[in-house]
Formats: sequence, C-alpha cells, structure tokens
Amino acid sequence: MTPLTERPLTAENAAGLQALLREPGLVGSYEQISRPAGVLDLLADPHLDHAGARVAYADGAAVGFRLPVVFAGDEPRWALLMLGVAERWRRRGIGSVLLARARERLRAHPDAPPRELCVAGWLPNAAAEGFAARRGFRPARTFWLMERPLGGAPQPAWPADVEIRAYDGSEAALADWTEAYNDSFAQHYHFVPATLEYTRSLVAQGLFEPEALLLAYRGGRCVGYVRSLRLEERGEVGILGVVSEARGIGLGRALLRASVRWLEERRAPRVTLMVDGDNENALRLYRQEGFAVARTRQIWSREP
Repeated sequence: MTPLTERPLTAENAAGLQALLREPGLVGSYEQISRPAGVLDLLADPHLDHAGARVAYADGAAVGFRLPVVFAGDEPRWALLMLGVAERWRRRGIGSVLLARARERLRAHPDAPPRELCVAGWLPNAAAEGFAARRGFRPARTFWLMERPLGGAPQPAWPADVEIRAYDGSEAALADWTEAYNDSFAQHYHFVPATLEYTRSLVAQGLFEPEALLLAYRGGRCVGYVRSLRLEERGEVGILGVVSEARGIGLGRALLRASVRWLEERRAPRVTLMVDGDNENALRLYRQEGFAVARTRQIWSREP
C-alpha cells in the first residue's frame, strides 16, 4: 500500500485538486468543479462537509481526493461522496483507503450520521462498477445526459396568464425561486429542500449568469423557472421546474424552449440537460423537443 498523507481542501490548495481533475481517468468526471473557479464554488456550497474534504498525496504528488457532500433537513439524511484517484496511481489501494476514511468521518458526523452513502460515475466504466460492487454499493438510480441537435428550436409559446422575468438580483426574486424549487421538486428522488443560504451560494458562483435564470409568475406567484448553464464544452438546461398548481398548461415546454434558444444564441457547442431516468413525464417532454440520451450516469448506494 502506498503511504498516503491528506490535506484539507482549502482555497489555497484548490489549484492542486483542479489539476488532478483534468488528468486522464478523471477528466470529465466532475465537470463543474474541474473548471477554473469550480473548487472555490464547491467550497462555498453549504452542503460540503469541509472537515471531511481532503486531497491525498503520495511521494509529494496529489493522487486522489474525497469530497463528501451531506444533504440534510433537520439532520443529515444522506451523503454523496465525490471520490477519485489519478489513473497512474490506481490499483494500489488508494481508493479503498479514501473510501474507508470518508466512511469513518461520516459515521462521526457532528450533527448525525447520514443514513445512506452514494457514489456516482459515468458509464460504461467497468472499473467504477467493480469498485462499487466490491465495497457493498448497489445501483440505486440512473440519470441521463440528453442532447438535441443544434438549430431549429421553436419559439416558446407562453401561457396567456404567465409573466416571464429575468432574475433581477433581488432578495424577493431569490426567495421566489427557492419557494418554487421546493414545490416543484418535492416528489423527486432524494429531494433536499433548498434554503436561501443555498440559493445565495448558487448565484454567487462563477457559472451563474443572472439573465440565464428566468422566473415565471402567475397571479403574483412564481410558478416556474429555468436556469441555463454555459460549461466549457456544452450548454445545459441546468434546472427546470413548474409548481404543482401550474402543470399541464404548457409552461414547462415554453421554459425548456426558452433555455435552448438562449444557449444557442450564445453559441453553445452542444445543448444538453440531465434527467432522472425514472422521471417519465420529463423524459416524454424532452424527447418530444428533440432530446435523446447521450450518456448515462449511475448512482450507487449503501448504508454508510
């Protein structure tokens, strides 16, 4: 076993983790945090367990990382562990050590231990599948990256009684978005209620563009939203939701089209979105709008 030392993840050593994320075998695995300001955005995420976030070193080189994100309501309920080892350092037991240390940390979480631990990876990936299976993880959920051909996106047909506003940076708009998100995603897999603290962290990210967040109002209440993201190699319909009372009037389709057109107008090289593979209603809409599955991301789960 290669001797390992670990350092806490801080703003001062963020560059080391970002370089590691761009190495063969890891590039593309954690797209948002591998960009230039991605680690700093992660450090501002209130869900990150800072005491458990570590970069591992061997022979003076950064070789791996463990980044636990703990999702909680009144107490921690489940955790997602971002785990990685540089390709040339694999098959030396480093991943097993990092996982064991992460589990030890989560069992001793100061609030309460999470009841479930998840890891994720893009498929096909025989190494990740084998690693997960040998350590007691089982497939729990499948998410799909969907993509549509560029060009030809229809104009959005807004419902007559809906007003569309771009995010104006106000506290009221932030509260509206938070409330609408909590209503629209309440029945989704592993739903975690958003707080104003969390949505503030989103709008402070380097990725966030105010004009890329549209809020839909009906009768004075925010009933839908869509946020578009411009990543290095693709554009993404980042998050889209419609509250329960406003479904079935075509608002979701209109928001989707608005996001696609916004990305295309800014010359996104690809237009994509991520969707839960069990969300049949969303899948039906996305397929009708020209999206098809491009990649699969697997979630594996076990008790911690």
